Amino acid sequence: MKFNTMDVERMLLDMGQGRKYSARAMQLMLMALLQEGSTHGYHLIRRFAQISQNSYVPSAGAVYPALAYCTTQGWVLIEEEGRRKMYSLTDEGRSYLESQQEKCDYLLQSLTYRGRKLVWIRQMLAEHNSDEDLKAAQEQTGWLPEFVQIRHSLKQAMFEQSTASHAIDQIRNLPKES
Repeated sequence: MKFNTMDVERMLLDMGQGRKYSARAMQLMLMALLQEGSTHGYHLIRRFAQISQNSYVPSAGAVYPALAYCTTQGWVLIEEEGRRKMYSLTDEGRSYLESQQEKCDYLLQSLTYRGRKLVWIRQMLAEHNSDEDLKAAQEQTGWLPEFVQIRHSLKQAMFEQSTASHAIDQIRNLPKES
């Protein structure tokens, strides 16, 4: 089943300092992480950090309400362990997740991509760029420096093209002097 990328893009809210993912996206990603096995909420938060190279660490205020919603839907089971709660995926949750697998994969790829991008940004902002630093960034991300350079050049060209056509339209619409 092919999914509509616009639906998934709406789940990626990336608007600066605010929320990075919608509640629905958070639910799907949490359920995907629960496929790895039962765990505590704090461990799920740490997994987000690990996957994204610390570029995205959701707050408890984003994670626990999403887990609570998944519980009310019957997708996640909560077991008390003293003062802590252990979360696990139910069979119904596995079925639902399976029906949303493509969207979920896309979301997790976006999370991994954020981390890789951050590694390169950190490297590029470093005062002294050495071959060792480039090699370390390549090993962490799997991206070749040539790939990063080509991607940067393409983005720059697209930016320049989009602003150029906008400027030309503005110039054409200026009132003519008599």
